[in-house]
Amino acid sequence: MPRIERVLVVGAGMAGLGLAVALSRQGVNPEIVEQQAAWPTHGAGIYLVGNAMRALRSLNLADRVLHQGSWIRTQTLLNHRGRRLATIGTESVWAGCGPCVGIRRTALQGILAEALGEAVRLRFSTTVVALEQREECVAVRFTDGTERLYGLVVGADGVRSTVRKLAFGDSQPRYCGQVGWRFLVQCPPSITGWALFAGRRSVFLFVPVGGGHAYCYADAVLAEPVSDPIEGRLERLRSRFAGYASPVPEVLAELKSPDQVHFGAIEDIQPQPWAAGSVLLIGDAAHAMSPNMASGAAMAFEDSLVLSRLIASDRGVAQIVDEYSAQRAPRVRWVHEQTRRRDRIRNFPPFVRDLLTRYLANSVYRAHYEPLIAEL
Repeated sequence: MPRIERVLVVGAGMAGLGLAVALSRQGVNPEIVEQQAAWPTHGAGIYLVGNAMRALRSLNLADRVLHQGSWIRTQTLLNHRGRRLATIGTESVWAGCGPCVGIRRTALQGILAEALGEAVRLRFSTTVVALEQREECVAVRFTDGTERLYGLVVGADGVRSTVRKLAFGDSQPRYCGQVGWRFLVQCPPSITGWALFAGRRSVFLFVPVGGGHAYCYADAVLAEPVSDPIEGRLERLRSRFAGYASPVPEVLAELKSPDQVHFGAIEDIQPQPWAAGSVLLIGDAAHAMSPNMASGAAMAFEDSLVLSRLIASDRGVAQIVDEYSAQRAPRVRWVHEQTRRRDRIRNFPPFVRDLLTRYLANSVYRAHYEPLIAEL
């Protein structure tokens, strides 16, 4: 069957850009639409575990990511008072796969965007409003009123995917029982690697991201999602984590504006079919999960590599969809299962959680990630 020539990628986040770059390296130049008006100029950070960096190495981008980011050689877990519970050496676990790296999200997106090349057409301020499956293609209507035909439409538009809603109905994300705050700060001198301070039903994480900055992720376990209006956000955040050890209070005191802090409920997508006819979901649109395994970007980049190879293999759409699901489902299912197990630990009494962390953190880390070290 002929190669699919006309591919539409909806969404220019990690999954969409990763797929577009991978396809262009295979000689297929997709179109991309992105509902935002331009590339973001502000954002927090992202933590890339070893298999994410391996995928970026396949795109010849790993060196640039490492140059702009920070190599994370250790993960240190502490209680909220600063007592060290365990230190995990990431290099021994991910040896032969790739380093773990912290990087600013805008820096990573910039590296991917630069790698697109001039042949890839990208339209901002545009998304999809209707999909119509035809015999051998999909008719797509856009927000600007235009309509075009594509051999394959790939929804890479995030946890609240428009493509998923159009293809599968009103499929809503599931609240994971946590709300989170994300922001960037000057990296404190005491933070030399990934460092998590765990309190009662809340955590505060530092990840160095290069350029003297650190990405901070803080969350709280709540039965129901709540709002956190801009007005008063900094004061509430400082109050919530006031009892945490240094340098948590100090970095919160340095924040100047609530606009620096992104807040939102942590959500995931329940397992479901990823394809309907010639429409396929990847990344968070297909399998968003809470950040406990720090594998969202890794799964998105792996999705992109697998799908790009299949598209370039001269298979028909039905074969591509079936083979893609067969290759990706077991791996994604594993990460989802481990993520949810980790989420449940958040409900343990602190003394039980701390005891388990002290004695089991290294073995659990290795067990959870070892299946992901295998090549795709």
